[in-house]
Amino acid sequence: MTSRIRFTPVPTQYTGFLNDVPAFPGDVFPLNVPEVIGDASHVVLAANLVPNWIDLGGGRWKTDGHVAGELDFELEVTPASDTVDLRIVLTNRSTRIWADSLAFPCLNCGDSPTLADFECARHWSRSGGQFRRLVELPRTYSDRPTIQLYNVEGATPVAQLPFLEVFHATSNSLLEGWLAIQSRFGNRVAASVSKPALFLFQNMEFSCIHAGPSFGTMNPGQTREALTRLYLVRSTLADWYQRMTAEMA
Repeated sequence: MTSRIRFTPVPTQYTGFLNDVPAFPGDVFPLNVPEVIGDASHVVLAANLVPNWIDLGGGRWKTDGHVAGELDFELEVTPASDTVDLRIVLTNRSTRIWADSLAFPCLNCGDSPTLADFECARHWSRSGGQFRRLVELPRTYSDRPTIQLYNVEGATPVAQLPFLEVFHATSNSLLEGWLAIQSRFGNRVAASVSKPALFLFQNMEFSCIHAGPSFGTMNPGQTREALTRLYLVRSTLADWYQRMTAEMA
C-alpha cells in the first residue's frame, strides 16, 4: 500500500507540519492555513482565533473559525501520497458586500534540504505559456526585499486588493495560478495551486510559496468554497505541470 503524507496540526494554531512525505524522506514542511482569511479589504488574522482540530481518520483533519458579525469558515486537510488538499468553505457574516475574498495558505519549504531555495533560483511559474524562473522576472522591492507578490491571469489585480497592496511589493508580471520549487537535481517538485487563484506570494527568507485562493465577490450571508492543492512529488517540472493541469482543469 502506498504511504500517505502525515499532517500533524498544532492544537492552538492554524498551523501544522507535513511529515512522512514519500517524495522527500526525512523532510518536514511547516504549513500555515490560513494565515489570513475573509474580505480582502478587511481580513481576519487567524493568529487571533483558536482552532478546533478534529481528527477525521484516514489522515484527514478539519477545523473551523468564527468571528461574530464578520465570517465563519471551515477547513479540511486531506493528505494523499504526494498531494495535500486544503478545502475551505467561507461564509460572509457581515453586512458588507465583499468585492473580493481570499485565504492565505503558506507552504514552507525552508526546512527541506532538498528544496530550500533562499535565492529564488529554483522557484517557477508560467507566463505567456512559458515556464519562467521567478528570479528572472521583474521584482518590485519594498522595505521587505525578500517578499514578492504576483498578479494571476484573469484575477483581480493585486493593486485592487487592499490587504495585499500594503506590501508594496508586486511584480508587474502576470502568471498562472501556481508557484513551484524544483529540487536541486530537478527530479522533485513542491507546488501550491489554487482553484480559483487570486494572487501569488513568495518569501525568500523562508523559501515559502503561496497560491491564494479566491472566493470571489460575496454578498452578506453567502457561502463559497475554494481548493488549494499542495504537491510534493517525484517528477520533473514539465511532467508535474502536465499532471496538475489535467487534475485541476
